Amino acid sequence: MQKTKTFLLILLMAAGFCHAQEEAVSFPTDRPGNVWGTEVLPFQKVSWENGFSFERNQGDRSISLPSTIVRYGIFENVELRVGTDFQMFEEQPYETKLWGITPLTIGTKIHCYEGNGILPSVGVLAQLQSPHIGSANLLPDHLAPAMYLIFENDINDWFAVCYNVGTEWDGTTATPTTFLGLNLGFSLTDDIGAYVETFNYLHPEGNLYLSEIGLIFTPSPTLQLDIEADLDVRHIKDFFRIGCGVAWMIN
Repeated sequence: MQKTKTFLLILLMAAGFCHAQEEAVSFPTDRPGNVWGTEVLPFQKVSWENGFSFERNQGDRSISLPSTIVRYGIFENVELRVGTDFQMFEEQPYETKLWGITPLTIGTKIHCYEGNGILPSVGVLAQLQSPHIGSANLLPDHLAPAMYLIFENDINDWFAVCYNVGTEWDGTTATPTTFLGLNLGFSLTDDIGAYVETFNYLHPEGNLYLSEIGLIFTPSPTLQLDIEADLDVRHIKDFFRIGCGVAWMIN
């Protein structure tokens, strides 16, 4: 309970220090990739983002069918987010399949500072996973909070750098995981983009170092399609993930 109160207090303080910014992108999506940009959804707009993926980790397999998130712009610089995954898990020797809905995640992203020159754009992302909504075998024991500081530098009109640092709790153990991520994004044409990123999870019981590449296609101002692939560069034979997705601004 004390952890949850502290988390909510930090979130309210962050919102108080942030101020409204002019929205520069008509449809800033939060997929694909694991490193977030600072832009939020425009005021009173709703987006629906879905991803489908297959993952193999040391012989175990999982399929996301899909990973989904709904976002809503409640102010010019603040959005609300609700998401979950529907997943299938298979452990060697693949005799049983486990289906389940991952815990419901509720959060907000706040665009705090637009950036100026070499000073980056700054945002805050805060999330809570519920121990009550989802498949029983996938639920955490307690509320699982996470908070990230988000930074973004637009180098020029075709190249941008995003970098995140965050802390995550799994709702079971008291020791948090530290998240570090770096994304390099490129505009190849007006409708096609590409990116490469590294994202790392640091925990006393073991660290995970992953890299991802992806392509983004925007056929209209309210629709985005993407494909992505992840690798563990230290153990290429043990881990890989491939996926695709769609993001749609409904209104």
